[in-house]
Amino acid sequence: MSEQLQCPNCGMKLGKGSTFCINCGYRIPNDLQSVSGEHAAHESAIGEPITEAHDEGVLPDLDESELGDIDLPIDAEADAPSLEETSLKEELSWDEASVEADPTPSPMRQEEPAVATPPDAVEIVPKAVDMEDLSWDEEEPEIKEGMPFKEVEPPRVVAEEMAMTSAIEHLFPEENDAATIDAVAHLFPEGRGSTSSSFVDVIVGKPSRVGISAPLKELDTPACPSCGAALNSDGFEYPPYVFEAMAKARMEQGDRLLKEDDHEKAIEFFEIAKVLFERAGNEKGVAESTKRVDLGYDLMAKFHFNQGEAHLKEKQYEWAVVQFRKARELYMFSTDAKKRARCSQKVREAYALWGKCLEDDGDALSKGGNTREALLKYQEAAAKYREAGASKRLKGLEKKIRKA
Repeated sequence: MSEQLQCPNCGMKLGKGSTFCINCGYRIPNDLQSVSGEHAAHESAIGEPITEAHDEGVLPDLDESELGDIDLPIDAEADAPSLEETSLKEELSWDEASVEADPTPSPMRQEEPAVATPPDAVEIVPKAVDMEDLSWDEEEPEIKEGMPFKEVEPPRVVAEEMAMTSAIEHLFPEENDAATIDAVAHLFPEGRGSTSSSFVDVIVGKPSRVGISAPLKELDTPACPSCGAALNSDGFEYPPYVFEAMAKARMEQGDRLLKEDDHEKAIEFFEIAKVLFERAGNEKGVAESTKRVDLGYDLMAKFHFNQGEAHLKEKQYEWAVVQFRKARELYMFSTDAKKRARCSQKVREAYALWGKCLEDDGDALSKGGNTREALLKYQEAAAKYREAGASKRLKGLEKKIRKA
């Protein structure tokens, strides 16, 4: 029989070379003597009680329903590590212990007696956590209702900032017309918002009649647009209906321009049609074109008259006077004297309202104790009353001037 080891703790039979008991886990010392198989069986038989089944040598019969899953026996020799592996592990463990040991002698210190603590009293040491994993430090605090408001400055994009000059050019792409600014500079001697005494006269001016700016090419000998050769080199003369057709085309274009309030251009087309009708010898066409010219001037004057009414409602008396006088000058080209008289009446009305507004401003300054500024307002109001021909208002204003 082969030699076997016996666990000194529980008496379990172990294979030769085992280091631990597979039953109780007891460590088998290296100097444990092995026993033969017969001796171990004899010793185990002595310790076990003898049953009837052993005496008879036959096991009792069992039903299949009472049989459960049969566990296969565990091979102790297969699970137990070999002697060479255990010795190698022990050598490695001893080497690690020798390396970790501190070669320098530690000072002598009095060891405190160990006190046994119950398992409930042992403090649980939390596991060390890497600080990089703590993400709550980087998160924004939760905003709740009732918390104080914190102003945040909006971000500024420095790379896309535009200079002031480039921003103005971007918003106002049209270039300033220096010639126009110089031409009207004399109208505002004290700067923008103040006008000279002759402001209205300069703005209104004296309009001239709209005429033909260049000689009509329709009356000349037509030429080829490509080579310039005369189309009637043989002396052929076009019949009158050709010029009548051209005149009618001009009349139609003038009517379209009148509907678009482009009065000056429409009048110019009517003047061209009048010349073409004269070349064709069509007297009716000449009379019709003359009426259209008068209609153009009337519509132009009416446009300025309506603008003056709008300025008068908004108490912009200066511009109302400009528009009414402009309409009166345009009505001079027509034969309707009533319309000219109406415009003159509106001019006087605007001057009277303008003077009354200045007089009210002077009264407010006089009540506030600003007599010098009030006197200036009264003098301006007197000038407007003279333009309006309001003698009664002028007399009452002279009394206020003497008191001031």
